[in-house]
Amino acid sequence: NLPGIGKSYANKLEKLEIETLQDLIYHFPFRYDDFSKIEQIREVTPGEKLSIQGTVWQIKNIRTRSGKFITNATVADQSGTIEIIWFNQPYLTKNIKAGTPISLSGKIDKEGNKLKMSSPQYEVLRPNDERLQPNQQTLHTGRLVPIYPETEGVSSKWLRVKIAQILPQFIKHAKDFLPQDVQKRQKLQPLQEALTKIHFPKNYEEVKIARERLSFDELFLMQFLSLSRKKNWEEERKSPKMEIKEEKLSEFITNLPFKLTDAQSKSVEEILADLNRERPANRLLEGDVGSGKTVVAAAAAYVAVLNGFDVLMAAPTEILAFQHQKTLQSLFEKYDIKI
Repeated sequence: NLPGIGKSYANKLEKLEIETLQDLIYHFPFRYDDFSKIEQIREVTPGEKLSIQGTVWQIKNIRTRSGKFITNATVADQSGTIEIIWFNQPYLTKNIKAGTPISLSGKIDKEGNKLKMSSPQYEVLRPNDERLQPNQQTLHTGRLVPIYPETEGVSSKWLRVKIAQILPQFIKHAKDFLPQDVQKRQKLQPLQEALTKIHFPKNYEEVKIARERLSFDELFLMQFLSLSRKKNWEEERKSPKMEIKEEKLSEFITNLPFKLTDAQSKSVEEILADLNRERPANRLLEGDVGSGKTVVAAAAAYVAVLNGFDVLMAAPTEILAFQHQKTLQSLFEKYDIKI
């Protein structure tokens, strides 16, 4: 329903997982071209990546012997002139006319004694263009230019224009869900500022600050969703309360080929406390290779088996599954437990 999108562009945007207005605003740049340095033409030197702004003196298409086109232009400011060349873009002469104020960004090359820009980004200067943010004269040149993940038919230039059109209205109605005390404690900028500066920053420091806020949001929401699901899960589901048969468990631990470390013993106690409740539990047990994670899992599995349950142990690879099977068989060989 947005102006200039329609069904065709909607289908293309789906490939970028952009289906809503929010998806578009949250389609962030993955890098920036730094064309923020705007130089007078007489000050430019070969090899520099920069921007110049001036007026088109002349522009024409030249057809080569192979049938291709070279678009040649001369741009001038108060300090001098420079040659501009584009390849296979003859339509540019319809958009750019002699006398047009223009902004150009790219690399300065030298051919003989002449300086030129080949295939630069360009932008016709319209100071009162309603597309642009306040105090923003250009979108594609003369600034940190955002580069987005693209797909066929959807370029970064197209995305910049659409986001610039929509962003002011979006942030006007966007509610900052992050509590003020969290923002203050974490030294994070407001959401509206972060969204503006991730797309249209003045410098890399603004990018850094915006990324910190938006990255925090992502982690915050992931954690919030996880805790919310866990809470609902605990309220809606019940698990069987298992009896901890201390005598048999102590015998199992005593018969291990090694003594449990304090960390292993603590982990076993915490997991068994979970099994002794009528509430489903998830535990993440962390440790280096060989630190005894399998033995801790085996102790929990033994308690479940003593309560009449089957136990499933999953592994990410077939090799690891066989290793666990071998370990468990050695641990339970004295007991009537089938592995």
